Order: sequence, then structure tokens, then C-alpha cells
Amino acid sequence: MYKAVLTAAVAAVLIAVGVALPAQAVTHSSTPGAPTVVRVTGTGGDADLTWRAPSSGAKVTGWRVQITPAEQQPDQGVDRLRASARSDHFGALTTRTTYSFTVQATGSRGTGPAVTVRYTATGATSDPTTQSLYALDASGSVVRFPSSGTGPATTVAPNGAGYAADDRGDVFVPAPDSTSITMYPVGGGAPKTIATGLHIRGGLSADVAGNLYWVDSTTSIPMKLPVTGAPARSAAAGAGTPARGVIAFGRDGTVATLEGTTTARTATTIAPNGVVTTRSLTPAAEGTPFNRLTQLIVGPQGDLYFTDTSGGGAGYQAWNELPAGATTTTPVDDRFAFELVAANSTSFFLLRSAQWCAAISEGSPNGCNIDRAVHDMLVRDADEMTRAVSVSGVQLTTRFPFPGAAAEDGVVYVDIADGATPGLWRIPAGGGAAQQLSTAQFTRLTVM
Repeated sequence: MYKAVLTAAVAAVLIAVGVALPAQAVTHSSTPGAPTVVRVTGTGGDADLTWRAPSSGAKVTGWRVQITPAEQQPDQGVDRLRASARSDHFGALTTRTTYSFTVQATGSRGTGPAVTVRYTATGATSDPTTQSLYALDASGSVVRFPSSGTGPATTVAPNGAGYAADDRGDVFVPAPDSTSITMYPVGGGAPKTIATGLHIRGGLSADVAGNLYWVDSTTSIPMKLPVTGAPARSAAAGAGTPARGVIAFGRDGTVATLEGTTTARTATTIAPNGVVTTRSLTPAAEGTPFNRLTQLIVGPQGDLYFTDTSGGGAGYQAWNELPAGATTTTPVDDRFAFELVAANSTSFFLLRSAQWCAAISEGSPNGCNIDRAVHDMLVRDADEMTRAVSVSGVQLTTRFPFPGAAAEDGVVYVDIADGATPGLWRIPAGGGAAQQLSTAQFTRLTVM
């Protein structure tokens, strides 16, 4: 995954150029010829493929670009681009892994010969020293913190409500009227409007390749704006269907929705390739009703994590897991607690207070005199094994908080709204003493 800090230093030593392999020998006039001058250049965990049009053959109507291996890549590593495209970008490359990039021109009667180039990723995509934390500050601006925990925040974009950031470090902001998207390039270049005529509801999300996602405010259909520059379209194959219930977008390009009542619940996922899967769910304990849905996160390997919020005066939300392909939900924690959560591509993290009390008790004459300190953090990995790591230095009070953010190395960032330890905090990978980054308040935390 691309990390925006130290980009210049990394680029100085981690640039490689791929060399084209021979194209197929035979070109038929009914299909386009092979692309020419195909090159790949890379910096760390990112690679950019460029090419020129064929010198012979039929008219080009589009391009098919494929990366192999395709782990962590949307659409199973295949991009389909419009005819005018002459480049493609790939992020989230794994260090010391050699990737093959194949580009072919498509025409009205078929696909032309392929040209393949190779690139070996030389920068670790999970290197914490090159990763950044993005957030919205109290003024509504997008700011960036070095995830090392040192150095001040820098302002990236004003009026950033609903922003998303990609693995290159570019920031995307929907217009106040939600009809267009402005890109703020990494490095501070001039802002650029990249899409208009939209209907955005609930802000933007981005996957590792830089594709953008949102829910259409007029149709409720999940939408996708390809990084290739193609027009916005339904995230699902075909026309798409309206999303119901709560919705979340995963960093791998997965779109998930969860809806239902206390007795029946349905999970729908749209895979990066557009395939839609629907599951009817059963509670973890037979005969136990579902509570009210409030939050949903797409976790590692397509696992879904969501909250069941109790009714009445208790004011408790419990985090549950729905493993990929499963129909039975599993509680993440075995006890009541005030909680903050985050997720990366390999794990789900849950910070929990030592004790908990019902909301109605906080308004009683004696108040709620409990230990709100965080003594440990649960880490649930993609293999569904859970472990606890010790944590100190923060206390939790908020019953319905925004999720935090997690770096690929396991560092967790959370914003605590009130109580004894308000502000923005960094929890080291593997636990330990929390480090305060700021006493101010921040929302929409994102690590890239």
C-alpha cells in the first residue's frame, strides 16, 4: 500500500524500469495490432504502465490491462480502459515480488496481441515510516499526520467533508452540492475536477487501486469511478440495484450492505469484479433476536464487522463478525465495554474499557463510577483467531463513536471525544502506552 510520507527519499532509490517481452508474431487485420513502446516504472509499492497505439491492425476501441499476481488488486487484476488511454496505475504491490503487466488493444472483432513487461516491487508496502494518517479537523479541512507519531499535521484540502484518499496520497473531495469531485494531488499540485454530473450521498471511499466509490443520492445504487478515467458506473455488474440498510466500502473494492429486522437479516456483497452475492443470516445464538444495526466495516479477506445496538436505556453496541461466505454471525468480544475499533487488510482491532455501565446509570444521582481505562486491545486476524494485547494511557466514554483507522503494520489511531483523555491517539503495533498526537478533535480517520 502506498504511504505518502518520505515519498521523495524513497523515489530516489526505488525506481525500476521494465522491459517489454516480445509480442506475439502474428497480427490479424480484423483485430488491432500490438501496443508499442510499452514500459513500466515503479516507486516502492506503486507501478505505472505506459504504452503507445499499435502501428497496424484494426481500429482500437479499448484496452485490456492485467497484473499478475493479482492479490490485493480490484477486479482480479484486470482493468478495461477506453481507447484514448495510454497509461494505467497499480498500487499495493508487495516488496520483493515480481509482477507481470500485460496490455492488449481491443477492437470490434476481438483482442489483439499482448505485450508483457515486468517490475519487481522494491519498497515495502507495509513500511510504517512511509505511511500517513489523514483526518478531518474541526474546521472541516483534510489534514495529514506522519504516522511515525512525530511532526505536525499539514493541511491537504479545505472543505473536505466526505473526502477519500488513495494509495498514491492523492485526496478526493466531493463538492458541497455533491455533484462533482475535486482531486488534490500528492505533493501539492493544483486541484483538478475529475468528475461532474454526480449525485453523491454519504461521502467517498477509495480502494487500493484508486477507484472511487459512493452511493447515488437519487437511485441509492453504489457507484464506482474507475481510476482509469472511465465514466462513473454501477459498482455491480449491469445496472445495479439500490442499497438498503447500512453500507461499507472495502479497501479491496468490495461493497457490502447489511439490512434487516430483529428476526431476519440479509448481507449483500459486490465483489471487485462486480459479482453480487446475497446471504440470509442467522444470529450467533439460536432464538436470540438481532438488535439495531448502526455501523458496518469491511474487514480483512472480505469479512464483515458490524454493531448491534441495544434498545431501551442500556445504550450498548456489540461488535460482531460475519466471515466471508458464512451465514452465522460471531461476537467479537465476550463482555460489555466502551469500545473503539479499526481495521486493516489483515486484522480487526477493538479497544475496550475495563468496565461498562448502562446509559441510564450515568444520569442517576450516584453517576457511573467505573474504570473506563483501556487495559487491552483485541486483535482478530483473518484466520478468525483473536488475541489480546496490553494497552495503557487512554480512557473511553463514548457509546456510539466513529471507527478509528489502522496502518498495515498494526498501528491503530483513534479519536476520543470526551472524558479524561480527549484527543487523537496512536496505539503502537502490538500494544503498549498510547501516544497523544493532538488534544484537538478529528473525524473520518484514514491511514494510507
